[in-house]
Amino acid sequence: MIAVEPLRWALTVAFAATAGFHLVRVLRPAAPAERLTEALHLVMGASMITMIWPWGGILPAPAWIAIFVPATGWFVARAARSAGQRVAPMFFASATAAMVWMSAAMPAGTHHDHGYAAWVSAGLGAYLVAAALCWVIRGMRLRRLATASTDQPPPSWAALCHGTMSAGMGLALLAAA
Repeated sequence: MIAVEPLRWALTVAFAATAGFHLVRVLRPAAPAERLTEALHLVMGASMITMIWPWGGILPAPAWIAIFVPATGWFVARAARSAGQRVAPMFFASATAAMVWMSAAMPAGTHHDHGYAAWVSAGLGAYLVAAALCWVIRGMRLRRLATASTDQPPPSWAALCHGTMSAGMGLALLAAA
C-alpha cells in the first residue's frame, strides 16, 4: 500500500491507463502467445492498482505469488526462444519477478519494508525507474532526433506504456522502501 494519497491516485491513473492499453491489445486479433503476453501485462496493471490501496490485502500474498511466478517463467521462456530480441522479454521477466518480490516482502497493510528488504525494494525501484527512462526514449524515438530528417516516425505507444508501468512500479517500490 502507498501511504501518500496524491501518489496513490497518480499511480492508479497510470496503471489504469496501461491496463486499458493492454486490454485493447488482448481483444485484437493476434497469435495466442501474443494474447497471453498482453493478458499478463493487463493483470500486472490491475494488480498494481490493487496493491497500492488499503484494500489491496483482499488477495493474500501466496495468491499473488502463484500468479507472478509463472508469468516470470513465461517471459524467461519468451526470451530464451527469441532470436536477438531478448532485451524486452527479459525486462518483462524482471518486472514480473519484482511483482513476486512485492508480494512476498510487503505484508498486507504495511507501508514500509524493514532491513535488507528495504534495500532490495529500493534497488528494484531504482532499476525500474531507470528502465522506464529507456522505454520512454525508445517510445519517443529520441535517438532519431539528432538526424537531419524532419520525417519523424510516430511514438511507439507500446514502449511508452511499458515505460509508464515501469516508472509506476519503481515509484511504488521506492515509496515502500
